[in-house]
Amino acid sequence: MKTNKSVQNFKQRLAEVMQDNSIASFAKKCDMSETVIRDYLSGKTYPSLNRLALIAEKCGVTYTWLASGYHPQDIDLIEDSQNYNDPIHRIPVYSKQCPTLEEASTQKYVRGTPPVMNYPVLNGWLDYRGLNANQLILYWAKGNMMSPEIKNNNGLLIDTTPKDIVDGSIYLIEYLDITMIRRIRLTLDGWILLGNNSDCETITVNREDFKNYHIVGNVVQIIKDLY
Repeated sequence: MKTNKSVQNFKQRLAEVMQDNSIASFAKKCDMSETVIRDYLSGKTYPSLNRLALIAEKCGVTYTWLASGYHPQDIDLIEDSQNYNDPIHRIPVYSKQCPTLEEASTQKYVRGTPPVMNYPVLNGWLDYRGLNANQLILYWAKGNMMSPEIKNNNGLLIDTTPKDIVDGSIYLIEYLDITMIRRIRLTLDGWILLGNNSDCETITVNREDFKNYHIVGNVVQIIKDLY
C-alpha cells in the first residue's frame, strides 16, 4: 500500500519546526524520548494523533499543517476547486414568459419553442434534490400574481417530470391560450388555483375540467437577482 505523499513529507515538516534544536532538546520540549523523535525524522514511524497535536502545540504551528502540509485556508481552496470540477448540466432557458393578467389572453406557452440560452446547474445539486436534468426547464416570471414570493423577471426552474400534484406546491399551468404560475390546493372536488395577492383571481377547477389544464411542471427553485 502506498503511503500518502503528505505523510511521507512529515519528517521534513518536523525538521523545519525543530529549527536549531538538537534531538535531545526537542524531545525534552515535547516530553518524548529521543528514540521516538529519531524514528519520526527518519520516516520509520509516524506520530499518533495525540502526539501530532502535542508537537503542533509545542511548536506553535497548526495541527492541519503539521499533518498534511496544508494550511486551513488551503483546504478551503482545494474543496472549492473540487466543487468546480463537479459535472455541469445546462438547463434550457425559454424566452416565452409567464403572462401578466392583462397579457394572458394574447400569450401562449409553446413547448416546441427553441431555448434562447442555457442555465448551468451542478450535478451534485441535482443529485441532492433528486432531480433529472433532462426534465428541467427554466422560465422567466412576469408580473406580480405570485408576488412577493415570485417577482417580475425571477427565473423559475421547473421540473416537468410527470407525477402526482403535491398540495400547496407552485406549478406552471397551461389553460387554452393562457399560461400561469399558481399554487395548487387539493380539495375533495378538484383543485383551487391560488395567487399570492388580492389582485389574483382564485380559480376553482372541478375534476371533470382537469382535461382542459396542462400541468407543465412544478417550481423547484426561484432564481432572483439581488440588484
